Amino acid sequence: MAPQDAEMPSQQALSEDIAQIRRDIDNLTSSIKRAGDHQAERVQDKAHEALNALENAVKRDPVTTLGWALGAGFLLGILLRR
Repeated sequence: MAPQDAEMPSQQALSEDIAQIRRDIDNLTSSIKRAGDHQAERVQDKAHEALNALENAVKRDPVTTLGWALGAGFLLGILLRR
């Protein structure tokens, strides 16, 4: 029974290490989630800004905007055909 008693402090230390690793992983995943949420918000903001800019461009000069859209669609069609 002595070998088991000798292992007890080692097992306790291992259990504490595992618990600390779990806490560290939880903290890391929380940090990553917060960063990801922040980046998703930034992407949404940029998308809204781009959409607003496009709407304003169409309102200012609809013929030119239509020409750009047709040209871009034509080039995209050529690229996708290959």
